Amino acid sequence: MLPTVEKRTNKHLSTKRRIMKIINQNPPSKRLQALTIFLSMGVILFLFNAFSAKPPPPNQNNNISGDSASLSDVVAMGQRYSKLKHGDKKQNRLAIVIPYLPPADGAPTFPSYFDLFAMSAAGSVDSIDYLIFHCFIPPSLLPNTESLPPNVKLINLSQKTTSYDEGNDNVPTECDMAKLFLRVTDQREKQNLLQTPIKKLTTMISHQIINMPYILVEYKPAFGHIFADYLKDYSHWGYSDLDVVLGDMTRWISNEEWNDYDIVTYGFGDQDKLYLRGQFTFHKNDPKYINQLWRDCKYLSEMDVRYAHPEKLKFESAEGCYSKAVITKTDLKVKWAVKAFSDVKEGSSIYAHGMYLSLGKDSYSPRSVLYTASNVHAGDKLLSLPHDWFQDTSRYKLYSQTDVPIQEYVGEKTKVETYRTLYNRNLDESLKDIKCMYWAPQTYQMDICTVNGNVGGNEVVTLENGVLWKQRFETTRDGMFPEGIVSFPFFHFQEWKRVYRSTQLLNSHNIRQANVPGVIITKEGTLPLLSTQRSSSTDWNIQSHPWSNSKPSHFEWIKSDTGATPEHPSYNRFCLRSSKKGNPTGATICNVAASWPPAGNATHIASSVEGSAMVHLLRYPSTSKTTKGTFRRGTNQFISSSWWDEKSINANEDVTLVLTLQITSLHMKEESLVQSLLAMADSNIFLWSGQPSVLLINVDSTEADEGEKMSELAKALQLIKDKFETDQKETASNQTFHLKNSLVAVVDSKKASREP
Repeated sequence: MLPTVEKRTNKHLSTKRRIMKIINQNPPSKRLQALTIFLSMGVILFLFNAFSAKPPPPNQNNNISGDSASLSDVVAMGQRYSKLKHGDKKQNRLAIVIPYLPPADGAPTFPSYFDLFAMSAAGSVDSIDYLIFHCFIPPSLLPNTESLPPNVKLINLSQKTTSYDEGNDNVPTECDMAKLFLRVTDQREKQNLLQTPIKKLTTMISHQIINMPYILVEYKPAFGHIFADYLKDYSHWGYSDLDVVLGDMTRWISNEEWNDYDIVTYGFGDQDKLYLRGQFTFHKNDPKYINQLWRDCKYLSEMDVRYAHPEKLKFESAEGCYSKAVITKTDLKVKWAVKAFSDVKEGSSIYAHGMYLSLGKDSYSPRSVLYTASNVHAGDKLLSLPHDWFQDTSRYKLYSQTDVPIQEYVGEKTKVETYRTLYNRNLDESLKDIKCMYWAPQTYQMDICTVNGNVGGNEVVTLENGVLWKQRFETTRDGMFPEGIVSFPFFHFQEWKRVYRSTQLLNSHNIRQANVPGVIITKEGTLPLLSTQRSSSTDWNIQSHPWSNSKPSHFEWIKSDTGATPEHPSYNRFCLRSSKKGNPTGATICNVAASWPPAGNATHIASSVEGSAMVHLLRYPSTSKTTKGTFRRGTNQFISSSWWDEKSINANEDVTLVLTLQITSLHMKEESLVQSLLAMADSNIFLWSGQPSVLLINVDSTEADEGEKMSELAKALQLIKDKFETDQKETASNQTFHLKNSLVAVVDSKKASREP
């Protein structure tokens, strides 16, 4: 299969609409019809059926369109696992809402770390759904939905399409996200108070969120209202981000948090600043009151007034106004918990040892447990600890008891004083100048900042009847965690993400196979988590394809593969061309991305999507010069087998080196420069000692229309061909023998018919 290449153009690329189908619904029992005649017997039969019925399996279609016809499907997600829950949590299910738009100046894809987020989300499959609303991502660059956990739902809000390229594909020209966000103006619209016409307001907001997707975070407090149609049957709703790795969320959310609090937010030990964290905050789903608390923030409820003066528009952090609106209420119960970890402190243990994500023993019962060394000197504890330590119920008995909260309160509650309460007592005007957080406007600081930061990192803060309290907690009880180890419900890698590329995170793309213990997340990317209980093997090609396992399971997604084979095309996204960002140093943005196409696509036919390119294979690792293969069962379709299949190579786990090389029109002017770039790529493969590798060479021929530039392009392509094309007489002494296990492809960004 050949890579499909897409790039951002003036017209946003299409995302095909898919409709979720409800499957395996149990028909009503005919025996119940006799209830009116034989009441007692009917009751017995009814109870018998109720106790013997099996819950329907998860719906495997994770990609849904955003129209009203699909809303019932999304709602059904919230009730799907009601029979799998434990104790008092059985009536609770949380929907985490995450809207996403790709950067306007980048490739139309999810971020490079999306697979890491999605696979870690599987650990909370029995209590949390992640609803990800998106636009402008073409199907070829969407994640393979078969490999996504059933609780990660991609909801496409691209709606209006126009025919393009002789009707072969559709290109979305609008995103309905702006229309949804304008629900914040519904009351003013009903009262005819809008200062900006709704049509103009829709256009302005749509333009802004498309060109500056980061401002989507402004709307987080109103998600319960904006996405109300998708949340009807959930007990709770909340918000988070994609730059997080999720741990054992179900175990960390306590019964108290599910049932006793209206709002719960997880912080990093900085509760001396009482803001509701954007990384993870959840609410009781109360459409009439809690879901309307955001209306006290005029930047949302009076959006039309704000956009009536576009020259004065400024970014508004939701963590400022919304936090004040909540803190000043006297009829809410709110909890600021210390249950998160981040990469902002370079002296922390994760910079020395990384963050461990373990999947446990049985991947058919999904777990995600995050842990690391308690300090930089405790790394030996990580190396000797079994990756599935949390399933040792005799040693870590408290952790296995889901009704026992992980954090135990100690000592007495004491009151917390903010600068607002201090000002109300002594009317000291200088207190109005206090500021403890740079990202929130001064207006809200007095209500959010505690006096002299008098809340410690080991103290939980609660709001009860308008009064703020704090209380110390501990997690070091015997039987909860191993000595020298700390654990968290999620890890926010807000700094590391800036320099991550997809090839640095390949280990996370398929970690739900039964034979993969987990990964270690580091600043440089992910590494495989090696089990201390496994026998080591140096033979990288001995494993069989996971999809060959015929074991029936409702969790088919766990053993699905995203490797590049004829039957199972890869949905890995590779960045072919990137550009530097101004801040931070070293950060880049991907401008052109490549992916393997869906099965059945012709290998040498260009995609009709605007921005597509021709891909020509110079060499591929074949064990035979004669085409070999099989016929697809039940059809006359011939499937050729390649080196990937014959050696059972998994493109995500066995390919240990992936290189992308960009050759621009500027490079082509100097033949020696092109040769140097090719030699650099070749030397990297040579040093890899014959291990499976991939090299994608992006040739930017967009300006090579005629004359001299056309000649420069032809020379560059010939140099590439001479360097990497398969030699029919390849021997151990040949200059290209080290490439025998490599796939090398040229991506021509101009014309589909051009070949080297």
